[in-house]
Amino acid sequence: MDATALVVDVLEGALDVPVSTEIPTDRPGRLVSVALEADRSTPYLLMPTYRLMCWGESDVDAKSIAMAAVEALWDAALDHPYLSAADLETLSRTSWSKTGQARYEAVVSLVINTDE
Repeated sequence: MDATALVVDVLEGALDVPVSTEIPTDRPGRLVSVALEADRSTPYLLMPTYRLMCWGESDVDAKSIAMAAVEALWDAALDHPYLSAADLETLSRTSWSKTGQARYEAVVSLVINTDE
């Protein structure tokens, strides 16, 4: 089970914003970047924590994208065959970026079953 691929698939299916595990050099104005922050997995449960970096056209837009991403993971935890929990740890505005563009980050802990 590739937990990162699961997160990207859920977000791509729910958001109207590009989702990537890498920040492209020609980054679009709106983007969600998915990065593994920590991992407390066992042989039976994957328990990763992901940092979702969300760029938007304004602070309101960036925060809205971040919340939509978190809500997509919450919703998926209700009916996805593997994802059984999604908990928001932090949501914050990041004040520094090379471009000065609005950016929010959400840190989300997940529980993913390794077998149905």
